[in-house]
Amino acid sequence: RMSAESQWNPFFDPSTCTAAQLIFIVCIYGYALFEASNLISDGSELLLLVPQWAPLVGSIVLPVLGAVPDGMMVLFSGLGSNAQEQVTVGVGALAGSTIMLLTLPWFLAMYAGRVNVSPTGQLRYKRPNGAPATWDKLDPPGNFSLFGTGVGIGPELRETAQMMVFSLIGYFIIQVPTFRTDSMLKMTDAPEEEKLHAMATEAKVEKQFALLGLVVCSVSFLRYLWKMWTDGSSGVGPVDDTIAAATVEAMRDGRLTLRGALSKFRESKWCNLKDKQDLQEALVNKQTLDEVRRMCKLLAPFFGLYDVNGDNQIDFEEFRMIFKDVRENLPKEAQKMMFDSADTDNSGYISFEEFVACFMSFALDPGNEIKGMAEKRRYKSNPAKYLDNGEANASDAGEGDDDDEEGHEEEDMPEDLANLEPEEQQRRIKNRAFSKMAMGLLLVLIFSDPTVDLLSEIGNRLQISPFYISFVLAPLASNASELVAAYNYASKRTAKAMTTSLSTLTGAAIMNNTFCLGIFLALVYFKKLAWEFSAETIVIILIEMIIGLSVIFRNTHTLAHGIALLSLYPLALFLVYVIENYLGLD
Repeated sequence: RMSAESQWNPFFDPSTCTAAQLIFIVCIYGYALFEASNLISDGSELLLLVPQWAPLVGSIVLPVLGAVPDGMMVLFSGLGSNAQEQVTVGVGALAGSTIMLLTLPWFLAMYAGRVNVSPTGQLRYKRPNGAPATWDKLDPPGNFSLFGTGVGIGPELRETAQMMVFSLIGYFIIQVPTFRTDSMLKMTDAPEEEKLHAMATEAKVEKQFALLGLVVCSVSFLRYLWKMWTDGSSGVGPVDDTIAAATVEAMRDGRLTLRGALSKFRESKWCNLKDKQDLQEALVNKQTLDEVRRMCKLLAPFFGLYDVNGDNQIDFEEFRMIFKDVRENLPKEAQKMMFDSADTDNSGYISFEEFVACFMSFALDPGNEIKGMAEKRRYKSNPAKYLDNGEANASDAGEGDDDDEEGHEEEDMPEDLANLEPEEQQRRIKNRAFSKMAMGLLLVLIFSDPTVDLLSEIGNRLQISPFYISFVLAPLASNASELVAAYNYASKRTAKAMTTSLSTLTGAAIMNNTFCLGIFLALVYFKKLAWEFSAETIVIILIEMIIGLSVIFRNTHTLAHGIALLSLYPLALFLVYVIENYLGLD
C-alpha cells in the first residue's frame, strides 16, 4: 500500500522507471535547474542596474547566488536516510562544477578574447598611432595560431587566483587526517558489519577535523566577500567593471535610461552645491570622485562608438545620436542648448571631458528643467538668458521650427520605460529582479532533491559510481550562465574585459571551495558521515593548483595554454578512476 508520504510526492520514483523514462526525467530536471540558474543570474544582474545596491549585488549577492545551485545539490545529497551513499552525487556536482568552470568556460573565454601575440610576448590590445583603418587586434581575422594568439593576465586576476589557491585549505584540513584513518580501517574484503563499524570509527575521528574545516571555510568565505565588497565600493576592479557593463547593456537594450542609471549620482553632493566652497569639498570627496569615475565608465562606450577616428571629439549630430542610444527623450532645442554650453570654443565639436560634463548637468536636472527651458526657448527670439556667456547666434532662435518634424524620431523607448521617472524605472527593475530570483531559488529547492535521487539511480543502473554521472551532468545545468557570461565579456577583446571574465570564473571556484565545501563539511559533522572522497579531493586540489599557479606566474596565456587547460577536464575524471581503482584510495 502506498504510504502517505508517497501519495503527496509529485516526482517519479527513479527506481521504478525504465531506461527511456530515466532519460526523459533527466531532460526535465536538467532543464528545470538550467532555467533556475538562468533566472537567478538574470535577476541578480538586473539588481546591478540599481545604483544604490549595485556594489552590494556585484560583490556579494552575485557570487553567493551563483553558488546556490551547487550548494543545494550538495546539501540535499546528504539529508536522506542513505546520506553516506547519496552524498557521492553532491561530491560529483561540487568537483564537476569547480573543474568545469576552470577549464571549458576558461578556454571559451580565451578563444573569444584572444588577440595577436608578438614573438616578444607583447599583446595587441592598443591601437598604435597612425594605424590604418583595417587594423585589428586579431590579424588576420579568425587567426587561430596556437602560440601567436592569446590573452593577458592582469594583476586583479592574479590576486584572485592567489585567493583561490589559499581557499583550498579546507580540503587539506579534512583530507590529511583521512589518509591515516583510511590506512588503518579500510577493509575491502571484510564483512559488511565490520565495514560499517570501521566507517563509523572513521567518521568519529574525522568529525572534529570537519568542524575545523567548516570554521576555516566560513572565515575564507567571509574574507572573500569582504574583499569583493571593498573592491566594489572603491569604484575600480572587476566588480565595478561588471556593474558598468551590465548598465551599458541595459541602456542599449532599452531596459534602462541614463537618468535611471544615474539616480544615485543625483542624490550625491553635486546636487547640493551652493557655492565655490561646496564645490571644492565635493571635488576632494572620495565617494563623489568614485561616482564621477563610474559615470565616465558608463558614457565612454557610447562616446567611443561615434568617435571613429579617435580624436576625442564628436559633433552635434553625433551628440544627438548618443541621446537616443542612452534612451533619453530630449527635444533638439534642449540638446542644442547643452551642446553649445559645452562647446566653449564654438568649434562645433566637444571632447569627452566636455561630453561628460554635459551629461553630469543632465543627471543633476531633477525636474527636467533643461527640457522646460528648451520648450520656452522655442518661442523666445532672444535665448541669451539661458547661456552662460550672454551671447547667442541669431540662428538659434529659429531652430525650434524643426523640432515638430523630428520630435517623433526620438520616441523609440520601450513602452514599459518610455517617459517614466527614474524612480519608477528603478521600482520596476527591482520587482522584476526579485521575482526572477525568487522563482529561480524556488525551482532549485524543488528539483535539487529529486535530481540527487535520479543521478544516484542512474549510477546504480550503470554499475558505476554516481560521482561520475553527477560530475558530467550537474554542472551543465547549474553553471551554464557562467559559461555564457564569461564568453560574452571576453569577446570585447580588451585587457579589462578579459580580467573580468576570468576573475568571474576564479571567483566561482572560490565560492565552491568555501560556501559549497562548507555545506559539505557541515553534513560530515552533523550527520556523522565518513570522508570517503580522497581521490576526488586530490584531483580538485591538483587541477586548481595547476590553473592557479599558471595564472600567478605567467603574464600571457597563449591559445595553446588554453587548450592544455581544457584537457584537464576529461583528465580529472581519468585521474579519479586511476586513484580509486589502482592506488586503492577512496
